[in-house]
Amino acid sequence: MVRLVDISRLIENMHLRTPTGIDRVEMAYVQHVLARAAGEREAVRFVVTWPHLTGTLDEAYVRPLIEAMAARWSTDGRDLRGDAAFAALRDVLGQPLTLDGHRQAQRIGGPDDKADAARLLRTAEICLRSAAGGGWLRRRAAPGQGAAWYFHTSQFRLHRPQRFAWLSQPAVRSLFFLHDIIPITHEEYCRPREAPRHAQRVATMARHADVIVANSAFTRAALMAHLDDLDVPAPPCEVVPLGLADIFLAPPPTPPIEAAVPYFVVIGTIEPRKNLAFLLQAWNRWTGGGQTRQARLVVVGRRGWENENVIDLLERSPGLAPTVIEVASLSDAGMIALLRGAQALLAPSLVEGFGLPVAEALALGVPVIASAIDAHREVGGDFAAYINPLDGPGWVAALEAYARPDSERRRQRAAALHRYRPLAWSDHMARVEDIVAEIAE
Repeated sequence: MVRLVDISRLIENMHLRTPTGIDRVEMAYVQHVLARAAGEREAVRFVVTWPHLTGTLDEAYVRPLIEAMAARWSTDGRDLRGDAAFAALRDVLGQPLTLDGHRQAQRIGGPDDKADAARLLRTAEICLRSAAGGGWLRRRAAPGQGAAWYFHTSQFRLHRPQRFAWLSQPAVRSLFFLHDIIPITHEEYCRPREAPRHAQRVATMARHADVIVANSAFTRAALMAHLDDLDVPAPPCEVVPLGLADIFLAPPPTPPIEAAVPYFVVIGTIEPRKNLAFLLQAWNRWTGGGQTRQARLVVVGRRGWENENVIDLLERSPGLAPTVIEVASLSDAGMIALLRGAQALLAPSLVEGFGLPVAEALALGVPVIASAIDAHREVGGDFAAYINPLDGPGWVAALEAYARPDSERRRQRAAALHRYRPLAWSDHMARVEDIVAEIAE
């Protein structure tokens, strides 16, 4: 059997210094397949779906490319010396809170450079190489050439159904990973025109999938309701929660940040469904611009879309300026050190498909205050504290309780976290392999 693994999103984002959550999933699947290929000599080829062509790359070319990306993203890195953003953040958190001289929230780091000439040349090279491998894909997908399994884990370019017509060949079976259908169910939180694009992605999955793997029961239920509304037959769909990188399950002995005042952390792309505008207003009410409460809020994440109100608060609110720090990205080791010193991770999202930061924080023994949504409850179980995402007084009361050095609520939550058991990526992959084996029988 040949494994065909789509790496289109990884190629698109190979310039990033740190991965998004979806990038982590695609990377985990690619690394798993590469390990199987090395250990069992299982044939593998990597599919790259471009806007106007679909091609393949061989293992010898892709393996060093993936290893370089993984090293840069520090998916197993344990050294903080190369993380300049973390060093700058640690210095700021170690300083006393001052209320004067702040015109906007302090910002550490910035967007990755997408116009880098070397990156563009490398992308062109990959495009040409993959185009040359397109003939191999057509030959392999022809009847009588033996079984092949295609894995697509990022939802990337699935809105172009013509690029996936080759999956109709009977020699190819396919597994798709579904992260969410939020652009369909909560269009108001997404980019304009994203709903029909995402509906096409889901339609492509439904048309070609031998099985869909969903990251949560919430995501699976949303998918089934959507397909039922359209009177479209649903392919088999299995729930397999995301795994955590080994560094979060066996973290390095990095000491927590020695902060001058207590701090909280929120992680995620700055976009409407993350509910940051609400959180910042609740934060401002609680701290009184740093005069009522001495504390800091660290917002870790790139600036996304439809976020003008949040950016206005970060850049133009004198009440938030002294106490809020925005960090574009951190290495995994830097994130671990940051979380270990925090009073709690805050996760105020209005809707999620999973909630990876919640799982990562709980695995590290860090208390979590999360919005009371289905996906968070699936991930956090009885280990997180839950508040309605629009309950301003509730969030203010939780901040007050968890910030106190003698907080009994925080102590009880933290004491119970040694019993939290998230999945490792190896657990996730074992479940997926069982699913593939059952279908192949």
